[in-house]
Amino acid sequence: MRASQRAKAMDRRVSNVVYMGMGEPLANEEPVWESIVRLHEDVGLSARHLTVSTVGIIPGINRLASRPLPVNLAVSLHAANDNLRDALVPINRRYPIKALMEACNGFLESKNRRLTFEWALIDGVNDRPSDAIELAQICRSFRVPAHVNLIPLNPTPGYEVKGSSRNQVQAFCDQLVGMGANATIRRNRGTDIAAACGQLAAGQPVQISRSK
Repeated sequence: MRASQRAKAMDRRVSNVVYMGMGEPLANEEPVWESIVRLHEDVGLSARHLTVSTVGIIPGINRLASRPLPVNLAVSLHAANDNLRDALVPINRRYPIKALMEACNGFLESKNRRLTFEWALIDGVNDRPSDAIELAQICRSFRVPAHVNLIPLNPTPGYEVKGSSRNQVQAFCDQLVGMGANATIRRNRGTDIAAACGQLAAGQPVQISRSK
């Protein structure tokens, strides 16, 4: 609301809002939905310009499908098989991919909106040709193929893996498109202040423990 007011003061407007990156929206459903309703009714944003992102909390997706406004749904997928996604997105152990895709399909049947998958590319982990094949198969399984947002993993101090190179990101995107999936390469923003997606800045060194 404040951003909308500031934009209006500069003769500009907020055109899209995505609930993502500052916690799990579907773990805070009611306040999130209340803000969606306010943005729709008070600011005048149409539902197609409002997107809720989730790591894949199936009960929340099902409830979102029953809400009155047809907002968009984005799923932080990052892997297209359970073995890899269990490691990258631990909640997958509770809500595995098959069940998650069924919930997504139910949402689409209810809302008739585009489904988006978020995919942070990690060098040698989920940027291989086999990963693209699995992802494209999932995207094409929907009546309207899901769209994929690709972005290289942002560097995080203490986290040893690195994001895919620009060339590898482009190759992965080209492979997806060649197999009938829709994909867009997103720009990294905020990496200079450790505030990009997946990052959290600290004012002093942080002790990081690792599980065996």
